[in-house]
Amino acid sequence: MNQISFGSQHRKGREEQIKRQSRDIICHAPQRWFLPFHFRLLHFAFCLLTCSYELVLRSLPFAFPACLLGLFSVPCFAQEPKPYAAINREAVNYHGPGRDAQHDLAGPEIRIGLLAPLAGPRQAEGEDLRRAAAMAIDDVNAASPRGSRPLTLVTRDESGPWGQASSEIVHMVFDDQAVALITSAEGGAAHLAEQVANKIGVPVLTLSTDPTTTQINLPWIFRLGPSDAAQAQAFARDIYRVRGFGRVALITQDDHDGRVGGEAFEKAVREMNARAPARLVVRFDKTPVEGLVKALRDAQAVVIWADGVTAGELVRQVREAMPSAPLYLCRKAAQNHGSSLNQSGCRSCGNEDAGTWIAGATGDSSIQAGFAEHYRLRFGVEPGIGAAEAYDAVRVLAASLGQSGPNRTRLRDVLAGVSGFPGASGVISFDHAGNDLTVFPLTRLP
Repeated sequence: MNQISFGSQHRKGREEQIKRQSRDIICHAPQRWFLPFHFRLLHFAFCLLTCSYELVLRSLPFAFPACLLGLFSVPCFAQEPKPYAAINREAVNYHGPGRDAQHDLAGPEIRIGLLAPLAGPRQAEGEDLRRAAAMAIDDVNAASPRGSRPLTLVTRDESGPWGQASSEIVHMVFDDQAVALITSAEGGAAHLAEQVANKIGVPVLTLSTDPTTTQINLPWIFRLGPSDAAQAQAFARDIYRVRGFGRVALITQDDHDGRVGGEAFEKAVREMNARAPARLVVRFDKTPVEGLVKALRDAQAVVIWADGVTAGELVRQVREAMPSAPLYLCRKAAQNHGSSLNQSGCRSCGNEDAGTWIAGATGDSSIQAGFAEHYRLRFGVEPGIGAAEAYDAVRVLAASLGQSGPNRTRLRDVLAGVSGFPGASGVISFDHAGNDLTVFPLTRLP
């Protein structure tokens, strides 16, 4: 039979309960440091009001200091919460198989794949890339020792309906047995290539400025040229700080690259606490902007994030309406523009003359001038910005193949260590995530 006792045993049990409550208050109070101050103040008041008469009398020496501790301990003991997991961008690597001789590509030649727009509105850009890559192949083969396996360029078309680019990538990897791939400035094609490359294990060098190509830390992709973020920051600094402008028009193409680039520029402006640009979105297959003159009437500077075809029409319209306003073009917009490699970099960019600016490159001017002259003599036209990058992509691959041999995995390992490579588009150095560490100051186009 259960007995319920009163008197001394009841008091003893009540005291044990009070002690436990006091210990709970003391143990849990320090964990409340992360509450806002007004919540800690409420907790302090609640702590006093809810204590029973016996609790206040018997455990006041414990409860009162504990409540004070919960109220004032934040400045002394607060620490930043640590994330559950984080990706170390300095540790992007590939530890899988594929480095042994059994995975070497056989055949009398070593093939490099180029994915470029060879039809449609961007055909001129694709031909520029193809010519430059072919010229680099010939230069490398001419300088190679007799008896070595020559390099061969395999070119496939990225233009066409959705899905064609991925099919062409698969053909280059399996049918053509390309040891590595080079993609154009099209961000969508770069993402397709890196997905295939990551599953199969093929190095990709892309001319795309889309920063998300390397943000997911895949070990198989390397980007030549500045990212959208680097270009946006350079544009914003010059417009808002150097020139002191406040009214800016941002024209973006209605596609993936236009959206990503426009968002990068808007983010750079927000970080400077500057006035947000007026953003206009244009369609690829229509007249860029109807009534563009009216829309840009009050703008002091114009930033254009579009492909070369759309940007060419936009520049013409903006120049007619605003002959004295500086224009800032993303790298994709200037892909097939006449080379500006011989132009000196913008030192102060403080003049008020009309000009068109891009994120250029630093490096050995003699190499840049030599490439431009070599290209003009061979093809009779000026090379575009993309041509210099395509030429460098082949040369970087050729130099790396000299160390790795015709093995995709070993080639990836060598590419990850490329540093200080002197190129026609600048000095090329890759970080662990595949980003180009070249400095890209503003350069004025002729």
